[in-house]
Amino acid sequence: MPAPDGTIAQPLSPQEREALLGIAQGRTTAETAGDMGVSESTVKTYIQRIGGKLGSLERAAMVELAYQQHHLGVPEPVSQRVYLPVEQRSVLEGLASGKTVEQIAADEHRPLADVRKDARRMLRALGASTAAHAVTRGWQLGLLGPAAGSDASRDIAALAGQA
Repeated sequence: MPAPDGTIAQPLSPQEREALLGIAQGRTTAETAGDMGVSESTVKTYIQRIGGKLGSLERAAMVELAYQQHHLGVPEPVSQRVYLPVEQRSVLEGLASGKTVEQIAADEHRPLADVRKDARRMLRALGASTAAHAVTRGWQLGLLGPAAGSDASRDIAALAGQA
């Protein structure tokens, strides 16, 4: 599987994939460890290894790269309408690309407090518990992934259905 730089990405072990799936679903390290029957430190080790293999230490970016490189199955689209203003969409895209909220604020020349507020609102709007989970929700709603390029100018991302 090609990595973003064109090299062949290292495959993830079944345990690494399971740990990454837990993160993608918004589960905590402790919850993922409990599900896997291993310690939290073992899950943290898996996450560090995943970061090395995928080339990012930010969990949201790990999830984005895992979907892009087919380490995780692409989540099924959901029939839901979500309003996501351009500022919140920018935060989602920034997090998916591996940026921190501090980096997003600096890149966009926006106050950090405003970007943090937009990040919290984005999580609520997407029904996500973490930035990594927001990436999964973004893929499900067509805000990220191949479906996102179909209309990048829209402020509303929607699939058929009601809010």
